[in-house]
Amino acid sequence: MGTAPDTGFPAWIDPSRDLILTPKRVKGLTHPIRLRLLELLQQEGPATATSLAARIGRSSGVTSYHLRVLADSGFIVEDTERGNARDRFWRAPHRSMGFTLRMPDDPGTADNVEATDRYLRIVAEEVYRRIQVGIDLLTASPDDMAAAPWRMDDWPLRLTADEARELGRQISELASRHRRPPGDPDPAPGTIRAYFQLQLLPDEPPLEEPGASP
Repeated sequence: MGTAPDTGFPAWIDPSRDLILTPKRVKGLTHPIRLRLLELLQQEGPATATSLAARIGRSSGVTSYHLRVLADSGFIVEDTERGNARDRFWRAPHRSMGFTLRMPDDPGTADNVEATDRYLRIVAEEVYRRIQVGIDLLTASPDDMAAAPWRMDDWPLRLTADEARELGRQISELASRHRRPPGDPDPAPGTIRAYFQLQLLPDEPPLEEPGASP
């Protein structure tokens, strides 16, 4: 089941399984640690504050604080089927998340544009972090670099708004065919863990030549 057409989400996003973020809802995520913790719980499955702290290189106290904020905001819940009195497990009730400015009840107005701006910039920082990790892993095995399937490309485009939406839809639907399930419980033999990133953004205007007419 997909979302309403005016949300801009493709049909493979299921509102009952995927978290749809809007400008007001992102306020609980406007911190890089919280965004990272939520992504780990969605991708890797339930975990404790201690194990997550080791994963992100922070103290368990810092991780516990941000997990509580995520829980208070409804982004994660306690996994009551795991853990004990000493180790509390947390899980993400949604398998993934997406952001939209197209919800009629929560558009990107001036009242909440600051939270939107902060959230999107944190996402961009996480994208950059993942790129750096990928480069580190790639260059750690020089003998395998020539045969590696990984690539980073960018193309300057000129297209209409409708063409941009269609391009994003086609790429998203293609990539979703290879989507890892939360926790990756039963990976197929011969497959490799990968992370696909897509940015389709407006370009900065060209420089004007001195003396050029407006």
